[in-house]
This record gives sequence, C-alpha cells and structure tokens, in this order.
Amino acid sequence: MRALFLTVLAVSAVASVAVARPGPHDAATLCLDGLGINHAPICHEMSASRFPQVPDICQCRGPYRQVEAPYCARGERPPADSADFDRARARAAQDGSLFGDSYHGRSMCVSLRGD
Repeated sequence: MRALFLTVLAVSAVASVAVARPGPHDAATLCLDGLGINHAPICHEMSASRFPQVPDICQCRGPYRQVEAPYCARGERPPADSADFDRARARAAQDGSLFGDSYHGRSMCVSLRGD
C-alpha cells in the first residue's frame, strides 16, 4: 500500500512539472533591431484550419534579434508603441525574453491575432 502511494505521489509530481512548462504556443516571436523596434518574423503554420491560430514556427531573418514574448491575456492590451517603449523593450530583451517584464505597469505582451 505504501509503495502504491509513493508511486502515485511521484507520478503526480512529474505531471505537475510537465504542465508548468511553457509550450511552443505560449510565446510570440519578436524580431527586434538594436533600437527595440519590432520587425515581422517569418512564420509558417502547419495546420489546415481557416480559423486564426498561433503560428507553429517563426524565425527572424537578417540582423534582428529573436526574442520570445508572452501573449496578452484576454482583455489585456499591450503597451502603446512609442520610442520610449521601444528603448525599454530593447533593454528588457537582453536576456532573449520579455516574460515577466513590464512597461509603466503593463506587461510587455503581444496581442493574439483575432483579439
């Protein structure tokens, strides 16, 4: 009985860790230049649906730095584009991610298509 309990406990711990990891569709790909200005990435969708979906594979071409950013939650809006925001985004993107970064109290998120 004790072995069964420990097995169930171990399996549930592994499952909770697997759920906590972000998946490939949890982040948007931004292509930032040295000033923090976002340029369009090259994205490919592998599904055959007509409904708006998150692209499967995105990459930056040229001299741009590829940065991962979170999608905005429903009802949340990204900060307005401005030169000051671009500079703040360039500083925040030094680690290759905008997860957990904010600008004037608003998350540096990306709106999902169709929102």
